[in-house]
Amino acid sequence: MSIYGALFTGVSGLAAQSNAIGIISDNIANVNTTGYKGTQARFSTVVAQSGIPNLYNPGGVRSFPLSNIDTQGQLQGTASATDLAVVGNGFFVVSDRPATGVDTEFLFTRAGSFRPDAQGNLVNTAGYFLRGYPLSSTGSPAPTSASTFAGLETVNINNLSGTAQATTSVELGLNLPSTGTSPVASTGIQQQVSLDRTAATSSTYNVTTQIYDDLGNTHDIVTTYTKTATANEWTVSVAAPAGGTIASGTSSGTITFDAASGLPTALPTLNPEFTFPTGASNQVVAFNLGTTGSATGVSQIGTANATSLTQQTGGTLPSIETATIQVFDNLGNAHNINLNFRKTGPNAWAIEAENPTLNGSPSGTVDSSTRSITFTNGLPGTIVVPPLAITWNAAIGASPSLINLDVGTPGQTGNLTQFAGNFRVARIEQNGIAFGNFRGVNISEEGVVQALFDNGQQLDIYQLALGIFPNPNGLERRTGNAYSGSIGSGDFLINNPGIGGTGTVAASSLEASNIDLAEEFTNMIITQRAYSASSKVITTADEMLDELIRIIR
Repeated sequence: MSIYGALFTGVSGLAAQSNAIGIISDNIANVNTTGYKGTQARFSTVVAQSGIPNLYNPGGVRSFPLSNIDTQGQLQGTASATDLAVVGNGFFVVSDRPATGVDTEFLFTRAGSFRPDAQGNLVNTAGYFLRGYPLSSTGSPAPTSASTFAGLETVNINNLSGTAQATTSVELGLNLPSTGTSPVASTGIQQQVSLDRTAATSSTYNVTTQIYDDLGNTHDIVTTYTKTATANEWTVSVAAPAGGTIASGTSSGTITFDAASGLPTALPTLNPEFTFPTGASNQVVAFNLGTTGSATGVSQIGTANATSLTQQTGGTLPSIETATIQVFDNLGNAHNINLNFRKTGPNAWAIEAENPTLNGSPSGTVDSSTRSITFTNGLPGTIVVPPLAITWNAAIGASPSLINLDVGTPGQTGNLTQFAGNFRVARIEQNGIAFGNFRGVNISEEGVVQALFDNGQQLDIYQLALGIFPNPNGLERRTGNAYSGSIGSGDFLINNPGIGGTGTVAASSLEASNIDLAEEFTNMIITQRAYSASSKVITTADEMLDELIRIIR
C-alpha cells in the first residue's frame, strides 16, 4: 500500500538527513583542525519495484559519506621550523609509538604540527611520531621508493652536536697586479767601514749585507776584516751565502792604510760569483770598498770598529702581496697563515706560506715545497701548487693537516688572475669548521632534515618519506586526523618528496582544513529543511491512515 510506502520513505528520509547533519557537524567542528579533510553527504535512491505498470511503490533514500581527502587545503605560515605541510598528494608516515616493534602501528597523516618531545622525537598534536630514513655521516642515500615501512625511524633531534672538521681545501679568488715589480739581481755591495787602528793581530770584524738573486730571494753575505801582524794592514774575505758557494772570481784580498791619515793606500778588487740554493742564476757581485786616499769606503781612523754603510747595489726587490687565510685543525682550533705572493719575473709569481699562528703565537710548521704560478693574458697558465703539509705543535695535540690550495684552472677566470689594478682579494673559502652547538633544524622541499649548528655546519640527518595511494579517498579514517589503508584505497607506496607524485614538503607551514564554512552552513540549512519535509511526510501519511481507520466507525 502506497500510504505505508510513503510512511517508510519518510522514515528513510529522516535517517538519511540525520546522517547528513552528522557529517556536516563533524566538518564544522574540525574547521580549524590542521590537515583535516572534509566529508560530504551523497544521497542515493532506494527503489521498490511493484511489477505492475500502473502501480507505484515508493522506495526511499540512503545517504553515503564521500571523503574529500585528495583535496588540498590552504597553507598557513608559522614560526616553527618543524611545522610541516605537504604540497601534493602525499601523506606523512607516522607511528603510534617512537620505537619499532611488533605492536607499532604505522599510519598516514597530513597533520604536520610536529614538535620535539622530552626525548627529542618529533610528534604531532595527536601524539603520532614522524618517521623518516636516517642519513649516515658518510652520505649514504635513503631509499627513494618502498612498499614497506622497513628502514623508517622516528625523527629525533636530541643530543646533536657539530664536530670539528679539519680544513682540507682552501679556494683563493684574488687579482695580482700586472704592474708588479719583477726582481733584479744585485750587482754589487757598497761598504763604508772604519776599522780599529789599535786592533790586535788576528782581530776580526764582520759586516753583513743583504743581496737579492734574480728570483727575488734575499741572501746574507758576510764580509770579514782580519788584522794582520803587519802594521796598518788588514785582510778582507767574503763568505758564500748560506747553502751556496763561490764558483769563481776573487773573494779575498789585503788592505793597507796610511799610518798618519788612516786612509787606504791599497784596496783589493773583489768580484766573487755566487751560487744560490734557491735555483736562481749564478751572480757576480762587485764589492765597492772605496778609493785610495779617501774615507768614503774602508778606512782605519778610529779606535773602534764601526760600520756607517753597507748596502747592495743594482738590485730590486720584487712586489710581494699577502693574503691571510684561516684554517682549522681536526680539533677545531683556528690558525692564521700568511700566503705571500712574490713576483719572480714577468707574469710569474711564487706562493710562499708562512708558518701558522694561533692567537698570535706560532702553532706549527709548513713544509718548504716550492709553489708557483705563471699567467698568460692575465689568466693562469702553469700551476705548480702542491698541498700545504702542516705539522702542528705538540702542545696543540692536533693531527697533521694536508690542505689543497685551489688557485684556479689554466686558462679560466674565477680564482687567481693577473690584470691591471691593485691587489684585490675577492674571496677566500675553506671547508674547515670549529666545534659547534646545535641551534635548530631546517627541512627542505625534498624532505631532507638538516641539523644546524652555531659554527655554520649543516648536517643531513633524516630523509622524510611520503606515502601515496591509488585512491586516497578510500582511506580509513583514524582518531587523531590520521588514516590507514583499506581495500578501497589500494596499497601504499612510500616515496621521497618530489618523486612519484608525492608532492613537496613546505616547512614552517601547516595545511588548513579544506572545509568551506559558508558551504557547510548552507548545507546545514538544506538538510534541516529536508529533515522537516521528511517528518511532514510521516505526519501526512499518519493522518491519511487515521482517515482510513475512521471509515468503519
